[in-house]
Amino acid sequence: RSSRCAARGWKTPAHPQHRFFACARSVRFLRGARDRLRPGSAISTLLVADLSNPPRAAMGASAEALYAELEQKYAAGDAAACAELVTSVKLALLDVAPADAGARVVGLKTLEYAVLLAVRQNDAAGFQRNMAQLKAYYASPALAAKTDKRRMILGLHLLFLVVENRLAEFHSEMELLDDADRTCGEVEFASGLERALVVGTYDAVLAARTSMPAPEHYAPLMARLTDTVRETIADCAAAAYDSLGAAALREMLMLQSDADLDAFVAAYHPEWMLKDGRVTFGEAPQPKAQQIPATRLIEENCTYATELDRIV
Repeated sequence: RSSRCAARGWKTPAHPQHRFFACARSVRFLRGARDRLRPGSAISTLLVADLSNPPRAAMGASAEALYAELEQKYAAGDAAACAELVTSVKLALLDVAPADAGARVVGLKTLEYAVLLAVRQNDAAGFQRNMAQLKAYYASPALAAKTDKRRMILGLHLLFLVVENRLAEFHSEMELLDDADRTCGEVEFASGLERALVVGTYDAVLAARTSMPAPEHYAPLMARLTDTVRETIADCAAAAYDSLGAAALREMLMLQSDADLDAFVAAYHPEWMLKDGRVTFGEAPQPKAQQIPATRLIEENCTYATELDRIV
């Protein structure tokens, strides 16, 4: 009370007896407020009626209707309408009571469609944002049992981390999975690709395109990974050979035809020359070991050692 009086510019009672009476008045005020808010009083009845918020049930029905429309638009491939509906469902769910089990299921399935839509549109930021929200729903076993897309989306998330070369996060996510999820086909597909990339068996990565668990949803991410792997193989071939037969290079890159090889060279390596069924590589990039000024570094280290020896 003294600090409140000082903040308002009032004088704080200095005499102990005056302070006692001031505290007594405060206690009487608090007791009166408590009595007015007892269950059954007029004020408490009004507060309970206001907080119950009856219109929330109508908002829940609106969210369910929007979700039904979202399913239809996603099946029809209307990406723009799906994006708008995802936002509308999220806004509608803000007015629904958190304990509403049906609304939570609608929120879970809406976020799943948002993740799949982000994959279809190659929207990395949207994928990460919606996946982060979806993890909160998957953390509840009761909610996770309400959907059949959970393992497919977990595999998509792991594949996304492999494509982004975020292997530390990949292994962290793998540790959070239980044994049943870790051995399911979707997760094993992503973990197999990660092992192939680490070992360097790029042909296994390219061959995995024919064994995707859900081609409709995994194909966009696999296309990105395939392009990255092909660029790596092409760089290795250019460093190892001065020239190579077009058929051998096409087989190495797992391209279907000469036209595909021509398109790849034009897009990624315009300095290469294709002539008479042979690919002549441009000047090979300088190895990283030769880019390091080794002689200068050795001289500097010897100078530092000599100076330290003199100081000691």
